[in-house]
Amino acid sequence: MPPSPPVGRIVFMFVLFAVLFGTGQFHRISSAVIMPELDTELALGAASLGLISGVYFLTAMAMQIPTGLCFDRFGARRTVSVVLTISIVGTMVFATAHTATGLIIGRALMGAGFASVLMGAYAVFARWIPTEKFSTFSAWLLAFGSVGGMFATSPLAAAVEWFGWRPTIIGVGFMTVGLVLLTYAGVRDAPPGFVEKGRRPGNLAENLRGLVDVLRHREMRYILAMGVATYGPGMALLGLWGGPYLDDVHALNTVDRGNLLFVMALSMPIGLMLIGPLDRVFNSRKKVVVIFAGLKGLGFIALAIWIDGSLWLVGPLMVWAMFSQAYYVALQSHCRATFPETMVGRATTSLNLVSVGGVALMQIATGAIIGAFPAADGIASAEGYRWVFAFVGIIIVLAVLAYSRVPDRPVRPA
Repeated sequence: MPPSPPVGRIVFMFVLFAVLFGTGQFHRISSAVIMPELDTELALGAASLGLISGVYFLTAMAMQIPTGLCFDRFGARRTVSVVLTISIVGTMVFATAHTATGLIIGRALMGAGFASVLMGAYAVFARWIPTEKFSTFSAWLLAFGSVGGMFATSPLAAAVEWFGWRPTIIGVGFMTVGLVLLTYAGVRDAPPGFVEKGRRPGNLAENLRGLVDVLRHREMRYILAMGVATYGPGMALLGLWGGPYLDDVHALNTVDRGNLLFVMALSMPIGLMLIGPLDRVFNSRKKVVVIFAGLKGLGFIALAIWIDGSLWLVGPLMVWAMFSQAYYVALQSHCRATFPETMVGRATTSLNLVSVGGVALMQIATGAIIGAFPAADGIASAEGYRWVFAFVGIIIVLAVLAYSRVPDRPVRPA
């Protein structure tokens, strides 16, 4: 019987991956706070702002398959340590850029660098944590990591007011250097005595064939359909257009915008802690996804209907959009339970690929929609934001309808 995994190592890796994920969340969400400042400083326009934010997710999407192959071939420790160095370069490029091209390149490198973090954590803990506890553990990891998103709201707004956005981003870059060193020194791909079921792919050709097998799996197609509308809606709101919307339609200043965005970011870990374990309560991953994704879609549609309503109405709808996003852990657990350990890296990164790709496409598409409704003072008119939120809500509803066809996989099989 293999020895019990050392608790100290699990705690260390949990905290490290939570901080790494939180740093990535900071970069994802920071756009909503600094976009008005970027537009004022460089006169970029809505389409360029959407591309600057969205390219982070495009490159993150592009990196999912290579990193997934590397997880299964070389392990998460080495893969994450190497890939994260790209983000350090991107952070410095972004913070010192004075053109749209420089900002795009910087964000692209940042997205590529942080692409490995969450899936790397899943690949590691899939071997350290029992399958029946994986969803709850993932929820707690995301909840603690979401604190990084909170730093991209009120704290970032205050830092922008005090120091400017460039020095603040540079400081985050230097912090990432230390995190990379800790990752290489302290992460272990599997606990002592771990015996893997099945055989790892021996070369790139075998790895690619395994990836094709994952993508051809019938259940995976429905899971991927839902994956398109997981992160995208929340990032379109909290990570891009939420700040400009509150500025253009409700005339909130930088700090007030940051405060509401902070509450939205705070609702994410709360949602993860409350929604994440529900699959064990219901003994169903599918029910958790369908219920909360469906209600989230209706929330966006309601936001579109009452676009210029009172903040006491609009604010809770925006908070709900972020709180309900926690259904992703049940979807990820559904994916993880569908495949053996030797294919977990490719399966989870495939899901993350379409999820991150959905963010990129949604941000670029909503940027085009916003650009069609310019405002004399600000980025867009209320009608532009109305159509954006309606578009997002409809995409979520369609994704739920597709996912509803997937067979459920009970957490506790009979």
